[in-house]
Amino acid sequence: MNDADNLKEQIVIACQALGLHGCGAGIGGHVSMRVPGQNAIYINAFDRTLAEITIDDVLLIDFEGHVLEGNREVSVGVDFHPGIYNARDDVNAIVHTHGPWGTALAGLARPLKIRANLACFFHEDQVLSPDDSFASIGPVIGNANTVIIPWHGCITVGTTIGRATALHVTFEDMARLDVLLEPSGAPELPLEWRDHLKELVDVKAGYLEQTWDLLQRRVKANS
Repeated sequence: MNDADNLKEQIVIACQALGLHGCGAGIGGHVSMRVPGQNAIYINAFDRTLAEITIDDVLLIDFEGHVLEGNREVSVGVDFHPGIYNARDDVNAIVHTHGPWGTALAGLARPLKIRANLACFFHEDQVLSPDDSFASIGPVIGNANTVIIPWHGCITVGTTIGRATALHVTFEDMARLDVLLEPSGAPELPLEWRDHLKELVDVKAGYLEQTWDLLQRRVKANS
């Protein structure tokens, strides 16, 4: 498998994994990867659900949004992808979905509350954007890895497709917990616990990498 096919295959796995996790039941949502050494990205076509994506549904587009490979439609809302890649040299993959629980949280127009140990991934690492254009996302994303778009959905980014995807499903799970707990007024984790727990689950336990392995196994088992 050449480098281009490898990148496209990783996008297919990520899309299908997100679909299996319930993040893409309808049309919409996009997963992209930076093409090393080029102002271009691979990204999924718009006219398929994430669960349906195959390698034939992955397009190459430049940073101006022109399709370089493929003859399919790209979402009109992809401008933030090249915008983020231009602004963040550390980002090599971007995931955006309208998962039901991430979207439910976005409907509250507030950040995720830290109500479980895995929610500590998002402690001081999430921002709210006014809308889904890079003109809005650019000024607020900073060094954050998660963007909540009020009344829309969410974006996660990562150094690898595995981290971006695993972070996304973790956000979906934590959003579900947060929204379900909201009527109860459940407290958030104490501030003094959060950095320690974040280091424990990410650096020491490698939770995102382990979750990416799990997501790949699920896709393989479903094929």
